[in-house]
Amino acid sequence: MRLSVFVLTLGLLAHAAQAQVLAGTVLDSASGKPIVGARILLLDSTGTAIKSLVTASDGQFSFSILHLGQYRLLIGRIGYPISISKPFLFGSAFTARVSLSLPSNPITLDTVTIVAKEIQRRLPYLADAGFYRRRQIGFGHFLTRDEIDKRDPLILSDLLHGMSGVRVTCGGQERDRAPQGPGSRCTVTMRAANTMFFRRKCNPSVVLDGVLLQPGGTGGGGLLLDDLVNPFNIEALEVYPGPEGVPVQYSGYLSPCGAILVWSRR
Repeated sequence: MRLSVFVLTLGLLAHAAQAQVLAGTVLDSASGKPIVGARILLLDSTGTAIKSLVTASDGQFSFSILHLGQYRLLIGRIGYPISISKPFLFGSAFTARVSLSLPSNPITLDTVTIVAKEIQRRLPYLADAGFYRRRQIGFGHFLTRDEIDKRDPLILSDLLHGMSGVRVTCGGQERDRAPQGPGSRCTVTMRAANTMFFRRKCNPSVVLDGVLLQPGGTGGGGLLLDDLVNPFNIEALEVYPGPEGVPVQYSGYLSPCGAILVWSRR
């Protein structure tokens, strides 16, 4: 199945006397019709996701921004690579309109084929990122797209159930799989990182295509993991239950409780 390219049109409205509003509409470039179900994350100046929403049936979305500063948008839609906008700045008085197009290289969804022997693909961009090298070393848990499909996840936390050192809690109880239906909310913490220095819940950092979406630690207030990434868009996944093995660029104070590295489909 091949999807056509669509265009994201954003309207940014800022008012000095009240909270800034970032609003817009996601449109299909060919038909001009609104696109429903595009997931949009609002990233602050550090690259941390602070808000998340999905476009409505009319393709529209709206963020309320309480603080002035620099922000970016991360946009994802099933069948397309994830795209991150260039930084934009909210000043004391700011009005602008920005048009942002997703890359014109739609993902072709693979046809299910039964073969006598499985041949493992090595994708160049995952090799460049060091995914296969780290998997060979053996620290952490690693999933490729084929392994993700076998687990048939509805949400990202479905992929983490049963992994040693990872605790998935849904509705206050640990589960083997997230409950289905509205209101199903799951949190992910790391068992292996709970030491004498971390007595509270220890949250992993979350990295998407090399961009830090959420730092780890014992602090709260961040978005839930399932709000950050749709499992359909994932090509590969790295899960580190503790700081050991976390790539150096994301280690240290960024990932004291381990890390989850997500690589999107391209």
